[in-house]
Amino acid sequence: MNNPLVSVCLITYNQENYIQKAIKSIFDQEVGFPIEVIISNDCSSDNTHQKIEEILKDATNGFVVRYYNHEDNLGMMRNFSFAINECKGKYIAYFEGDDYWDYPKKLQTQVDFLEQNPDFAICCHNVRFLENEKFINEIYLDKINIKDKFTLEDLAKHNIVPTLTAVFRNTSDKLPSWILESPIGDLPMFMMVAKHGKIKYINEKWAVYRSNIGEWSKMGNQKNLNMIKQYDLLTEEFNDNIKVKKNLHFARNKYIKEYLKKEKLSLLKLSKNSFFKKLPLLEKAKIIFRKYLN
Repeated sequence: MNNPLVSVCLITYNQENYIQKAIKSIFDQEVGFPIEVIISNDCSSDNTHQKIEEILKDATNGFVVRYYNHEDNLGMMRNFSFAINECKGKYIAYFEGDDYWDYPKKLQTQVDFLEQNPDFAICCHNVRFLENEKFINEIYLDKINIKDKFTLEDLAKHNIVPTLTAVFRNTSDKLPSWILESPIGDLPMFMMVAKHGKIKYINEKWAVYRSNIGEWSKMGNQKNLNMIKQYDLLTEEFNDNIKVKKNLHFARNKYIKEYLKKEKLSLLKLSKNSFFKKLPLLEKAKIIFRKYLN
């Protein structure tokens, strides 16, 4: 097979209850171009491997599948990096084994748009949220003005790309060198890709995100600490872009405020907190008022 037009990249770890639905949603895609599917199983300790082998014995819709069942646990970021670097297509679609797509022309629609609009680097869309096998009314772009075009500067301020929905150009610098230090991989990847073009947003719910499952959902306030670290790394990467750097500070401060709101700190300890010291004076005053005076 010559290089495919699209590489669909799926990573998984201990997702035996969901992985077949995720894979089937790939094989259900109706497209007029060659696709390769990369599945990277990070040495799951449950029956994920058996579930994958079982579904791969059935119809794969003619797609070329490369399945990697790692003998040792790489960890999420190394598994992510491994799988992305295996992609040979002009475009990449990436998601994890507990989510799924539910519109068969999703890939065709997004690839058609990118082929016809070379000034765009990413095409994404809306999602539905599934919690305890029931759909819930949650909005991904909550409190953000929904428009159909975004830029790198917008992405620096708000993570506006639902990971499982994106189709993006396979650029040479899609993964920064520090990616293995990062708590998550999708936002840095999308920011590197967005250096090459705009982001198209389609307000259609063509995929399903399972909420409140997986390690990320169980982290509590550690999640905010991880995101602070994420934005610090991104700030170093984009240090020479003043507007992007400003928006990254805005996003980082949002997570600092959320972290401090949840932490049980005395006023004295709060005043000495290194994160608190990074906030603008007005934001410090708001936190003190809400936390101690309200």
